[in-house]
Amino acid sequence: MQERILIAGGGMTGLSAAYSLLKKAQAAGRNPEIILVEKENRLGGKTQTEVVDGMIIEEGPDSVIAYKPWAVELARELGLETVGTNPRIRSTYILHKNRLEQLPVGMQVMIPTEVWPFLTTRLLTPWGKLRAGLEPFVPVRRSDEDESIGSFVGRRFGREVLENIAGPLMGGIYGGDFNAVSMKATFPRFLAMEREGGSLLLQAWRNKALKPKGPTGSAFVTVKGGLNRLVQALVARLEGRVRLLTGVSLTGLVPGPERRGYVAGLDDGQRIEADAVILALPAYASAGLVRDWLPDVASELSAIPYHHSVVAALAYNRSDVSHPLDASGFLVPVREPTVVTASTWVSSKWPHAVPEDKVLIRCFIGRGVGRDWTKEPDDLIIAHARKELERLMGLTAEPILTRVFKWRRAMPQYLVGHLDRMDRVDRLMAQAPGLYLGGAAFRGVGLPDCVREGAQAAEKAARHLGWV
Repeated sequence: MQERILIAGGGMTGLSAAYSLLKKAQAAGRNPEIILVEKENRLGGKTQTEVVDGMIIEEGPDSVIAYKPWAVELARELGLETVGTNPRIRSTYILHKNRLEQLPVGMQVMIPTEVWPFLTTRLLTPWGKLRAGLEPFVPVRRSDEDESIGSFVGRRFGREVLENIAGPLMGGIYGGDFNAVSMKATFPRFLAMEREGGSLLLQAWRNKALKPKGPTGSAFVTVKGGLNRLVQALVARLEGRVRLLTGVSLTGLVPGPERRGYVAGLDDGQRIEADAVILALPAYASAGLVRDWLPDVASELSAIPYHHSVVAALAYNRSDVSHPLDASGFLVPVREPTVVTASTWVSSKWPHAVPEDKVLIRCFIGRGVGRDWTKEPDDLIIAHARKELERLMGLTAEPILTRVFKWRRAMPQYLVGHLDRMDRVDRLMAQAPGLYLGGAAFRGVGLPDCVREGAQAAEKAARHLGWV
């Protein structure tokens, strides 16, 4: 009988899994039926792009981290062009004492790699700079136990670097509390640098620290034309070879007769029997599907918290904007009581994405805790964004276009001990051969990680079916 594989979730992880399965099936001379189910009417999850009057407006992520190669490699395999950030824009701003202060050029999150910009920054007091400079004398922590970002950065560079520089930078990626988020799960390379070489500062100055690997030497990369082009290219490869069911959700999943394969129920009444299943879903959704027969797995997955995300995009005529827009945007430390917690100046960071006579700014609203901005009306969100942009940038012009994108439970939080939880999940999943998990909740939140997670799940499914 023809083998059947079910993939639940049509975001980047699910699409990557389907694409990888097709390649593996072809290499093995197999012709399986692959079914991908997505509850939304569009594929790609949060990787969505709107193009208006030549402006590329990203609804979710706007880039991928350059040193994680999987998304860039996939894009090139699909014939897409990738571009790095504007090489003339070398810094960003951080809100400090009600002023936007430039991040010292050469900062690698917490590590200053250029001396003069660090010595002259107003983001740190003289004592804060001295404390950071004493980092080579800080003892190496030999324990392999996890610790928070706050613990690691504060221990090596001091509280000022943590609160004024590293915290905003790391929060811009993970959107969480740096005193709760796991260092091992988010920035393991810095832990490895400490264990293997001692001082991070000395290693950076000796050019032993990890450097960006993107085009133009940038730390971030995007797909020319918008990240959703990656989704479109994947879907084009899958159409006609994979059954793509959108607007449909799984309502149940149980082991098949004699525990061979699995039986899934869909909310449109369909019943699908599959030899292998990949759950490329948020952790809480996967937990709900296996709770009755894998309760320990469900318990671990349910314990992963999620934050909401709200993005407001505002476009202006360039002639109406007096600010020089001489950075990639700004970040806001946790202590600042602002509604806008970060802003990307798209037209500066990605000049290819916006016509020269336009300015495009994205604002991130709220911190995922406290007030739930996903429930607020769009016009109120835009009003708050405009108020903050006027206060911080002197931007009083009327926008020519506004958009609001709301993502509920969008950002999984990697709390201290997260990787230990993932190891427990891996061991528990051995009870369910042929069932595999993947997605942003596990071992990486970015698009490259999701591409890798999908490919790894496909590899496990292929081995289970005897293809390799």
